[in-house]
Amino acid sequence: MKKILNFIALVTFIVALSNSASASLFDRGNGLIYDDDLNITWLQNANYAGVTMTWEEANTWAGNLIFQGYDDWRLPEFDCSGSTCSDGEMGHLFDTEGISSTTPDMYLDIKPSIYWSGTIDSNDPGMAYRYNFKSGTDGVSDITLRKNVWAVREGDAAPPVAPEPISSLLFLTGGATMGIRRYFKK
Repeated sequence: MKKILNFIALVTFIVALSNSASASLFDRGNGLIYDDDLNITWLQNANYAGVTMTWEEANTWAGNLIFQGYDDWRLPEFDCSGSTCSDGEMGHLFDTEGISSTTPDMYLDIKPSIYWSGTIDSNDPGMAYRYNFKSGTDGVSDITLRKNVWAVREGDAAPPVAPEPISSLLFLTGGATMGIRRYFKK
């Protein structure tokens, strides 16, 4: 019985070591940050446009942006799948990842003010959703007002890389296997 309990404890220990924490933001270099939770890539520079724009100007700017060879940029979206809209991609960045104008982490030049989303208010087409990276608040604004813009694109901006086994995990697994074999040979 003791042998079985030791074996179970060892297997549990190895499984616990093999489960890694899931990171969600990856600096892909060259001004690109990938969010694997949402499967989108952000421009690293939150003020790449350098000017504020109306909502229509912002959408045109993002739609025409070519950066690092990618031409499929857009404004971040709000989630309006339910009866109300939630703060979507920008809210995820602020609430889940802790990114704000005061805690930019790997991002550059996040303004302590309002950014346009690409989502128009379905109740009033003259209004669009926006997000404040200083306070983490959202709402709607008249589309003729000038706000900051930040572009995102779907998917990862880096080629897929074959995962490489962690050397210490291989060492532990091999050592545990040898120990188990020796233990049961006795």
